[in-house]
Amino acid sequence: MELDHAELQEMLANDPYMLLVDVRDEEEFDAGHIPGAGNMSVDDIVDCLFDEALGERGLDAIANGKGMELSDDASVIVLYSNAGERSARACEHMESLGYVNVYNTPGLPGSGINVAASQQQAQQVFS
Repeated sequence: MELDHAELQEMLANDPYMLLVDVRDEEEFDAGHIPGAGNMSVDDIVDCLFDEALGERGLDAIANGKGMELSDDASVIVLYSNAGERSARACEHMESLGYVNVYNTPGLPGSGINVAASQQQAQQVFS
């Protein structure tokens, strides 16, 4: 399922239990990401052959960082990348594993969403 940028902005503002996952590689993530996002590359996601592996390889850590427990049938998970192609691929794979509340949001450029290059900037964007 796909979210447009306005829907993502609304979820960022109103849903503290949403997991926001940047599926770009670690270097891209470190160069700048949406505040509050965790990082799990698309390659790591599609390498998982069952849903428990996704938790073990990164989603649990992202959820725990927000003080949550991951529940694939209850948690809303939003994936993003630069152009949206990698996040669409990751979203399709997660859906094939049985995730029902996983969303793709199209690319970041031109989205109007502030991408922070540092943790300090990340804390200031939505405060």
